Order: sequence, then structure tokens, then C-alpha cells
Amino acid sequence: MDIQNHYYGHSAVLAAYAGLSRPRHIAGLLQHGWTATSPVAAHFADFPRVGEDPRQRRLLVWSHGCRGWSPDDETRATTAVGAPVLYLERLLQAQGWSRSDRLGPVFVPFHGTRLVRVTGAHADLARQVAKVDGPSTVCMHHEDLTDPEITSAWSDAGHRLVTAGRRDDPRFLLRIMHLIGNASRVSSNRLSTAVLYAAAIGAPAAVWGDPLTFGAQSASAVDELRATWPEFHTADPASGERPDTGAADADDAATALARRELGADALLEPDALRAALGWGRTPNVGPGIQYYAASPLAKAAMVLGLTKRSEQSTQAMSAGSFSPMLWLRNPLAALPRPLPKGLRTPVTTEDPAEALPRP
Repeated sequence: MDIQNHYYGHSAVLAAYAGLSRPRHIAGLLQHGWTATSPVAAHFADFPRVGEDPRQRRLLVWSHGCRGWSPDDETRATTAVGAPVLYLERLLQAQGWSRSDRLGPVFVPFHGTRLVRVTGAHADLARQVAKVDGPSTVCMHHEDLTDPEITSAWSDAGHRLVTAGRRDDPRFLLRIMHLIGNASRVSSNRLSTAVLYAAAIGAPAAVWGDPLTFGAQSASAVDELRATWPEFHTADPASGERPDTGAADADDAATALARRELGADALLEPDALRAALGWGRTPNVGPGIQYYAASPLAKAAMVLGLTKRSEQSTQAMSAGSFSPMLWLRNPLAALPRPLPKGLRTPVTTEDPAEALPRP
């Protein structure tokens, strides 16, 4: 019922797993990224009525086993369905896919958005990555690729720059899987979705380096990430060892934790997944009307201050720097678009030219 349901190719992957040729409108809201806080606050704040009656519209989260939040603390019911990347893993494994390390080290810098930029010494971080891992494949957020200062910092250090594409690209998740599925190690300077994805499919994954600055977020936020999820953080990036563990033990612990955070125990079979998403035998008209009419109006009301967010939601969404003016700089970004195309069958990541579009 909102464009976020189709971010990063999630609905395309779920449609392929459910046996559909292309995505449909979802009867509710789908979590679109890992979050250190509640996805109800971080992703669903613009729609405070969704989830009040789960029989009509559900709040679909990845997991009820996260360290950063508990469904018992929410005023609205949530349904755990697992992360789309784990459904993609199932699809690929059914076709005989397995991990490799042929791409070598992959680094995913913590990125900003069109609303809040990441600032700091990108060049220093790029040189540290080159010193520790050597020239690496660096997956840049497509909006960061518009910043010459950021791109030159990484390319001048000898790294190969790629991108998974725009968030509305149905092949986004396939490109991410191509990277993490063929990496000898996946690293980032901030705990984020990509690190969880890599660890979940068994790739060595770790967080190290300057976390940079995100909006008005304080240093205590980074300290809290390290304290809550120590399994992913390392003070010795060369060895990959974490506190009280060797590298191998650390990778096993990180994989177990990542799969719990992503909801591996909540994955549904195709029929149950279609039911959870509201995908019946024929398309439902209601979610389509909400997608094209009701949801944009509800979101505009939030942006303009006609409907008030909770303090928790504002903090979770904006790193303490939310302003309606930021949204008004990009007034068309939240408008609904036609549903994305479905994925080709069989689903594959083995097309490097298409999987890794260059900036």
C-alpha cells in the first residue's frame, strides 16, 4: 500500500518465491531494511492506523527475535515473515547456487540519503581499507555517486566502485547477493543491513573503521551499536577477531545472530507468504487504491505537520535532525510509481555486467 513495500527489489523477490510473475500491491507495510530500533517507529511512522486491524492491513516485520526492539513493546501488532534476502537465498540454493570468494574483499561504506548526508574523512577511510584489504570492490549508494568528493576519495585509493542501483530497481537485491555471495569478506564502517545480509549467508563480515557522521546523530549511537551487537565489530580488521573469539568462531557467531535478526525462523512457505501479503487468487483492489491515493495523502500530512509523529518515531527516522523542509526539497520522491517488473526465471545473480552497474 506504499512505495516502501517495493524498495530494493523486495516485492519482486517475494513474488518470485510465491510463484507469481510480478509483484502485487501488499495489504499492509513491509519492513525495508534492518534497523537498530523498532521498524514500527523507523519505517511505519507515516501510517499510524495500519496494523490496528491485522485482518485488513498488516505490519510485516522481518523478525521478532531482534536485540534492538521487542514486539511486546509496540501498541500495534506485527507479523514476522523473514527478510526478503533469505527468500532469495532459498530460491538460489534450489538452483544449486553456493557462495564463492572470487570477487575478493567487498567494502560497503555507510551512506547517507537525499535527506541526511554522511560527512567525515572519506579519503582516510578509503586508504585504511586499501591498507587492510588491498584494492577492494566498494559498493556505493547511488546517491553518494553524485558526490565527486566521495567518489574520488575511494577511486583514488585504488578501489573499484560499483552500485546496486536505485532503491526502486527490482534487481537491487540480486546485485547485493552477487556481491556478498562472491566476496572473500564483506566489511563496513557502520553496522547496517548489508553487514547482516553478508553474515546471514555465511560470508565473513565485520564492522571497522571510522563510522563517519550521520546528520545530528551523536557518538553514543555508534557506541550503542557496538555494545548491543559486539559479534559484528572488530578492533583488529586485519585478523577479523572480535572480543574473546578467534576469527572463525566470530564468523559463526555473527552468522547465527544475523539469521536471527533477519528472521530465518519466520520464513513462510509460498502459500502462507501469499496469504500474509494479501496476495489471493486475484489481485485485491483495496491495496491498489491505498497505494495510489490514500498513502500519498497520509504521508503528505505527516510531512506538512498536519499529523504528528511520536517522539520515538521522529528520533528513529531522522537521527534527531528531521525537518519538513528536507522532504520538501524532494517533493516527488514519495509519489507512487507503477509496480516493478518481476524477476526473470530462473532467478540468477550470474550476470556481472548487469549485476554491477558502474557509476
